[in-house]
Amino acid sequence: MADTSTNQTIVSLSKQLLRPDHEIIAFRKKQPLSVLDLKKQVLLLSQQLSKSPEKYWALTMQDSFNFVVGLFALFYSGKHPKLISAYHQEIKDDYDALLTDNQDIHQYDTHKRLININQLFNANSVEIADFINKDFSYSTLTIFTSGSTGLPKPIEKTVNQFEIEIQQLESNWGKLSADLIVASVSHQHMYGLTFKIMLSLMMKIPFVCEPIIYQEQLYQYNDKKFLYITSPAIIKTLDVKLPTINCDKVISAGGSLKYEEALTCKQNFNVLPDEIYGSTETGIIATRKQLHPNMPWQLFSEMQLQQNGDQKTCLISPLLTQPELLNDKITIVDAQHFHLNGRSDKIIKISENRVSLTYIENKINQLPEVEEAIVIPLIQNNRTILGAIVKLSTSHSDLSKERNSYNLTQYFRLFLKDELSLIELPKKWRFVENLPKNMQGKTTYMELKSLFETNEKVMNKVFANELSVDKDTHHVNIELVIPTDLFWFKGHFPSQPLLPGVVQLNWVIYYTQKYFNANLSLSSIDVIKFQCPILPQDRLKLNLKWNEKEQRIDFSYSFIKPDNTLKIASSGKLTLCQ
Repeated sequence: MADTSTNQTIVSLSKQLLRPDHEIIAFRKKQPLSVLDLKKQVLLLSQQLSKSPEKYWALTMQDSFNFVVGLFALFYSGKHPKLISAYHQEIKDDYDALLTDNQDIHQYDTHKRLININQLFNANSVEIADFINKDFSYSTLTIFTSGSTGLPKPIEKTVNQFEIEIQQLESNWGKLSADLIVASVSHQHMYGLTFKIMLSLMMKIPFVCEPIIYQEQLYQYNDKKFLYITSPAIIKTLDVKLPTINCDKVISAGGSLKYEEALTCKQNFNVLPDEIYGSTETGIIATRKQLHPNMPWQLFSEMQLQQNGDQKTCLISPLLTQPELLNDKITIVDAQHFHLNGRSDKIIKISENRVSLTYIENKINQLPEVEEAIVIPLIQNNRTILGAIVKLSTSHSDLSKERNSYNLTQYFRLFLKDELSLIELPKKWRFVENLPKNMQGKTTYMELKSLFETNEKVMNKVFANELSVDKDTHHVNIELVIPTDLFWFKGHFPSQPLLPGVVQLNWVIYYTQKYFNANLSLSSIDVIKFQCPILPQDRLKLNLKWNEKEQRIDFSYSFIKPDNTLKIASSGKLTLCQ
């Protein structure tokens, strides 16, 4: 039987490979992975990395155990890990090479050295090298902010900062009694890295490799004393009708919970959530467990808040080398307690004028038609403009069906023209059913910005190969390979992303315009049939037949199987007009 001992003397990260070989680090699909497994794989990968001259490595792993292997191997071989997604092409110049377990990542950057961790581990035994005794406590890594209001910002951290952070958690919470850590959040971001990876390793509590997103998935761990690392986005969607799950501790970060939401968590898990307030820049700052409404936050020990005359708040923390200005409105109760009152104003400059995004968002959010609106800066023709992303309220959701995008934009601009100046009034608008959220439950700038990408830019991401073009019969066949980083795959269905039907229709119109007439636009949908879902990485054949007389396009999407036979995914007929 696997050893899941929880003798929780804090073990520094540099000493992890010196733990007894039989101790369990993680479970992958319920199969235990031991210290010996970690030791062998770290050594093998370190030997490979030592042969490479590149210093800055993008570490992007799907599997959390592979992530630990990659992180340790980079430290042992003297490299600098950067926890970054290779899908974000805007920041591809931040690293020299990629370390991954995703076999499809090569399609996003073919000009950098790439090591796939899954293609290395084929040795039965490896001699343990002397470098395992190396202390990398002061080695550095780069982690990126979520990018809520702009491009993700690189933040450099030392391993020692993470070790101090875990010591702070132990000092405040004592020895944790859980024997397993389960998480819905990604190990690539600060919150998941601290609580799923660092806390697990240093307190010797095994973690589950796979992200556990749905409530029903947690029942398989009901025989364990498990600690659940999650976010308000998950807690807000809990179903109180499902049977209660006995959880030892629930930790939530990424935003504040309402008192009623905290009670929902208790109803589902038998414990109130331990909420964490912090950021990528600062690490942990404070915590609270909402025993009653309006519960204040409590600082972790050795942390202090200081406010100046204009109510700006600075944090003094053992995790920082100097005081850090916080971007939240804070009301101090006493030396250890405070209330959060929302984010500080988001100010940008447009044509040398200071513009408050917060003020504009508040004006839009006051409209009864709006459930939530976010305003972001965009660059168009070398100048800054504003874009608004709007989720309509439930009572006004039919507006998007009654009006096209242009008319809906004019509808809102008319309401706001007397409330906002010309420079404050957003120039571009997008209306969405749901705001995109990442695994941390956060809406990020990069996902929002992708909503404003031109059709041409989006289609450039899709691998397209002309199979045949017959101008006489107006018949076109195109091979398509669906990339994994399309906007529509992010946030809505994290366990099984699907290509929406409306996107498939949009692509039909795009290629019809490209091959037959650039001025064509949709007039009506005559026939449509969706037979099978289209997933990331699927290889498809798009068949188009244009009837110029009737201004009609017949189309079909078919999966191209390994034996080159076809299976229909969807088909239909559209009438277009000029």
